[in-house]
Amino acid sequence: MTYDGPGVFRAPYGNDDALENFHRTVLDGVEIETVAPHTEVTFDNDVVRLWGTKETVESSWSNVSPGDYLIFYRDGTYTHAVEVLGTEKNEDLGRQIWPNHEADKPWICIVYLDVPTRIDVDSSLVHGLAGYDIDYPMGFSPLNDMGIGGLRGKYGSIEQFATGPERETLPDIEVVSAPSITIPPEAISELYFPNKQKQEITSQISTAINAGKHVVLTGPPGTGKTEIARLVCEYLASEYGDHYTGYQTTTATADWSTFETVGGYMPDEGDGDLQFEPGQVLRRFKRDGVQQNEPLIVDEINRADIDKAFGQLFTLLSGHAVQLPYKRAGREIEVKLGENFEGTPEAHEYVMPASWRLFATMNSYDKTSLYELSYAFMRRFAFVHIDAPSVPEDEAGQTALVGEYANVWEITADEDSLRAVGIVWHATNTAVQNRNIGPAIIKDLLSHLEQAPRDPEARRRVLTRAVVSYVFPQLEGVPRRGRVVERIASTGVVDGKELRRSAGEILAVDLEQDG
Repeated sequence: MTYDGPGVFRAPYGNDDALENFHRTVLDGVEIETVAPHTEVTFDNDVVRLWGTKETVESSWSNVSPGDYLIFYRDGTYTHAVEVLGTEKNEDLGRQIWPNHEADKPWICIVYLDVPTRIDVDSSLVHGLAGYDIDYPMGFSPLNDMGIGGLRGKYGSIEQFATGPERETLPDIEVVSAPSITIPPEAISELYFPNKQKQEITSQISTAINAGKHVVLTGPPGTGKTEIARLVCEYLASEYGDHYTGYQTTTATADWSTFETVGGYMPDEGDGDLQFEPGQVLRRFKRDGVQQNEPLIVDEINRADIDKAFGQLFTLLSGHAVQLPYKRAGREIEVKLGENFEGTPEAHEYVMPASWRLFATMNSYDKTSLYELSYAFMRRFAFVHIDAPSVPEDEAGQTALVGEYANVWEITADEDSLRAVGIVWHATNTAVQNRNIGPAIIKDLLSHLEQAPRDPEARRRVLTRAVVSYVFPQLEGVPRRGRVVERIASTGVVDGKELRRSAGEILAVDLEQDG
């Protein structure tokens, strides 16, 4: 069925004039006595809210209809959403309302608006759903169909995304001091760990934070590292609200540079002048001129070239203020330490609160990447290892362990399925030393197998495909991966011939030579 709901249009307000216009004509609104003499449009209220664009973007503006939404962007964040009430091309009104326009380029394409809602959604989330390569809008432009679908899938509807409950007024954030943190095991209660592992994990993280360290969670794939980081940050934001205002998650890539982390210059929509655009880290400290403290989770940090991606942040993470080679309003951008700061940050200043932390995850399959980090970088981190559980040697123990997890996950599986998955788990984790997979991948195998017919041959085929889909991706680039494949292929619970053939195509291994 074709989507016929509201569209979404991205409206940046990057430079100082645009910021002033946004506050004056969108947030505050304009008295009707100022607007009425210049238009034939009638209004129901005494205050008119409106936004405008240059004629050069009329092709985008002309597609805006009543019921659509504008989402306003600044400094890496979509700060507000507002429903469109109507549009009008009116040069006389545009010149009257926005006299600070670029020379000979007045805002004549008018959009009349309802009351805005503050949403504070990181642009990387919206643009990631849309499949964009960049996290900032290139002028006034529509969000593509993929982005519309992504927002509907995540929030339920565009209306829910744009008109959800407004964030409460943020309290003044404590930046000078860091609280003594105690993260209880209950903070990660959504995850299942045997024995006292939850207590050990939360205790290590608490100790690291209180020691002033940032945290790298390392361990085999599928052990819940990213979820642990997320739940810990949720706990910090909910229980230490005087210090934390939320958190953000991002995934590192090989293409990362300091533009993604620190920021850099981008052309402004209005006059084309270059404006400083803060990166992922700086956006955690300030949004729309307001001090923030949002821990940042960097998933798979080892995928980035650390030197290229973090650059000047080495100095910051080592506990020193840093001056960046960029300017805002004629003054060099500075990142200062909260413990030494008094007052309110100016436009060119960012303040890293004393309690701010960077959380990162890293698969131990890739642990050799640790040696590519400089000592100055590594010494600011505590490394907390999240291990996979030991898989028993006997089939009865393997079946029992998988059954224990299946109960927690509320997955229905018969004894034969539990046994088969347990055998695969044991084979995978014992083929090569220190090459394990965690429970999350076992959950994927079980969920896949749950849909299989109950006859043994069908189960073998489905489990074989599941191993290819969920286990093989964890083996890419892993030394001696052929031995792991051969061990699984020889268990008898999968189609060994098909598994070996798939390994040759996907993992590019010659099992006889690589095993």
